[in-house]
Amino acid sequence: MTDADRISAAAAPRARVGAVDEAGRLRLLGAAVSGAAFALVFVMLVLSSWTAATTGVLVSVGVPAAAVGGTLGVVLLLRSWRIEGGYERASAVQRWISDGRVPVDVPATEWVPLLHGQADRQVAGWGKILTAVLWFAMSWSMRDQHGWVITLLLCGLWTGLGLWSAVVVIPRARAAAAILRRGVSTPE
Repeated sequence: MTDADRISAAAAPRARVGAVDEAGRLRLLGAAVSGAAFALVFVMLVLSSWTAATTGVLVSVGVPAAAVGGTLGVVLLLRSWRIEGGYERASAVQRWISDGRVPVDVPATEWVPLLHGQADRQVAGWGKILTAVLWFAMSWSMRDQHGWVITLLLCGLWTGLGLWSAVVVIPRARAAAAILRRGVSTPE
């Protein structure tokens, strides 16, 4: 990429997300639910150090925290799509990875950086697994302090994070790296 290309890319208006299909709407729903669950569990965990986890506390503090967490999850997913050039482009990259090839009509100047971005997520995936294991162990060791309900919620949260990384993030990153190693796009 030349300096002129970088300057024009920096001066270009922010990419829009574009039209979102059914799979994208389900991903938005998943981001909202996981963000809400994380915020609810986190707030209840913090509050359990000072007060009992009652229905009143759950409704007055936990539900608003879940709403904020759900909104944040959706905003972060939309931001991710914008950074990747819009939902259509992000979906196309996922299809390339699923198919194990890039269509021949896509120039290398476009697909190589996109696949590098996906391949670089492997390190983050392993970091999430390590974090999940450590936090799971910490949550389990504190089960007497926080009670079984919060302990099980936390352990479920950390298990979900680790499984998502192991089942989705790392295999997808490895598949992107394999396409990059082959170094050429292939005809359909």
